[in-house]
Amino acid sequence: MNPKLVDVRAITVVGFEMSGTEEEIAAMRPEWKKRFLETASQIPSQTDGYLMDICLKRAGQLYTHCIAMEVSHIDIIPSGMSSLTIPAGSYALLELDGQEKDVKNGFRSILAWAREHHIRLDPNEFRIHVTIHGEQHHLYWRLANKRSEAAEEAV
Repeated sequence: MNPKLVDVRAITVVGFEMSGTEEEIAAMRPEWKKRFLETASQIPSQTDGYLMDICLKRAGQLYTHCIAMEVSHIDIIPSGMSSLTIPAGSYALLELDGQEKDVKNGFRSILAWAREHHIRLDPNEFRIHVTIHGEQHHLYWRLANKRSEAAEEAV
């Protein structure tokens, strides 16, 4: 299936953040995900319970990720977790039916599709992997923000 462009509303999530190289994050992800799922019941005001793996930013070889769940509002943030707002905006969305190992190729498909259609993706790689059910995944990659890019070029 091909990606499509969608507008996403701002949402608030609560979860664990981590930073490292792509390889370090990949190595830590299974334990990190297990730890999150063991403590997710402590997060009040969950909306749909979908697990989200969010790539917040990339700076050189270092990435900052967050594994989280959407909440309707912030009451209490469990120890060691943080809250953040996923910004509203336009995203490329790929609905993927496959295993967890297929997600990386799914994001590569979004990148190839965007290049082919001359669509500029967020240069900081703001991406969201939502596990809907078992082998059903929604992959989002934020589009480049022309205003912030123009400001960065002016500096």
